[in-house]
Amino acid sequence: MKQKLLSTIYTAMGLFIGTCSLTSCMSDDINIDPDKILEKELNKDNLWGTYLTTMQRHVAPENQNDFQLTEDLVGNMYAGYYAGTQSWEGGANGTTYAFPDAWINRPFKVAYVDFLSSWNVLRQKTDSTTILFAVGEVVKVAAMHKTTDIYGPIPYTKFGLESPVPYDSQETVYKAFFKELDHAIGIMTAFDKVNKGAKPLEKFDLIYNSDIPKWIKFANSLKLRLAMRVSKVMPEAKQLAEAAVNNEYGVIETNDENPVMKSNSALSFTYFNPFYNLYSEEGYNEDRMGASMEVYLVGYEDPRLPVFFKPAADGQYHGLQNGHKDGKRYMGHRMLSQPTITQATPYLWMNAAEVWLLRAEGALYKWQMKGEAKDLYAKGVTVSMEQHGVGKDAEAYLESDKTPIAYRGRVDWRSLPAPSTITPAWDGGATEEENLERIITQKWIAIYPLGQEAWSEFRRTGYPRLFPVADNLSGGKVSTTEQVRRLPFPESEYTGNKAEVEKAIKLLDGEDTGGTRVWWNKK
Repeated sequence: MKQKLLSTIYTAMGLFIGTCSLTSCMSDDINIDPDKILEKELNKDNLWGTYLTTMQRHVAPENQNDFQLTEDLVGNMYAGYYAGTQSWEGGANGTTYAFPDAWINRPFKVAYVDFLSSWNVLRQKTDSTTILFAVGEVVKVAAMHKTTDIYGPIPYTKFGLESPVPYDSQETVYKAFFKELDHAIGIMTAFDKVNKGAKPLEKFDLIYNSDIPKWIKFANSLKLRLAMRVSKVMPEAKQLAEAAVNNEYGVIETNDENPVMKSNSALSFTYFNPFYNLYSEEGYNEDRMGASMEVYLVGYEDPRLPVFFKPAADGQYHGLQNGHKDGKRYMGHRMLSQPTITQATPYLWMNAAEVWLLRAEGALYKWQMKGEAKDLYAKGVTVSMEQHGVGKDAEAYLESDKTPIAYRGRVDWRSLPAPSTITPAWDGGATEEENLERIITQKWIAIYPLGQEAWSEFRRTGYPRLFPVADNLSGGKVSTTEQVRRLPFPESEYTGNKAEVEKAIKLLDGEDTGGTRVWWNKK
């Protein structure tokens, strides 16, 4: 199986190398290749636009097993959103900080075999000055920043161009992201100024139905997200964040601008949210509300609580501490709350609340974010409430001095003290660090259930304060208090790309374990 995975990856790279020279496919040269499609051809039944559709469908994979091992058992569990009610691998699994080969291989496979292989074809057949290429770049960054944030160094800038494929440092990868986003923003802006209202991608675009100004806003918002991610390690982060917010098109501000994967009747596309089968009793029946979610949402009397979760059998909301090696004994437990996500629930890549709260954090550091931290924070919370239909409760919530509660142990699991005393109400007399905790805690709630992003922000900032796993089976490789920092490199890479993965470990500045920090993780 490992060899098959590597063979697939290298085959995809070999096909790309054979049909595309390094200069014609990787540069931003504006010379038009006669073999590539142009803007005027996009409204035809063009094969190459379908690769954009395929890419969009793999940013968060629709296959439930791929989704489980890339978004749920990694991001959602590590972010404290859910706890597992299963004893995967006899208890020695990723939630207990033991990392089976299949668990650490799957995000890599989804990124390279399923996602980047489509990008490689698209960029071969699309001139770099077209809207199709530019939107593809944005989608590529949206997907691949999750991959580098899982592993650290990854093959990126030379993927499809060299074999064996070398790894880049995470710093190199992030710098490539910013370059790609700026290139895409420039192409989309130039197009929109000349072709107002044009929809060249309407046959292929599942996210914005070819609304180019919305793609520009999303690209700026993604740039802001990534700039904040590297704010402690990259001096240019402030400049990049300010450029995103102050761009003439701006960033996402309202919920109708959120990038959403959902059914699209015009394209005869029906979206089934893969998470539903992971928690539902007719499916895998494996996810329940996390203990951290319980203590914050119940403690705050958060009006989003019944939107996110169902009451347990006693009519109250109860979560489970994550990382039980014998989690299967809680499967189907009637005293645990289930998520409310259905098969028809759209999947967000980002929302307006996140962007307002990113701006609040920037303003906290005195960056030019078009507002003061307190006001941007309030706007972020309000927009989140509006997204979930409880906007009328925002004003009272923003004045609340309620705090997280202690975890109420029940049946045969232990009680835990309240993890934090942070309130929803802004405190003008608080330290910068205290208000940072306030901003990130509310962002954690607002971006639910985007566990990958929430886990990255927890690693970056230390917030919100999350409960540790119940059972740490890492053999000392991962600190229980610091919690997991990354996934080890796939075993398949040691088998098929050994020399390069060994170089990548040196880029880590630490062992290839779940306890070694990635480049931007300085806290």
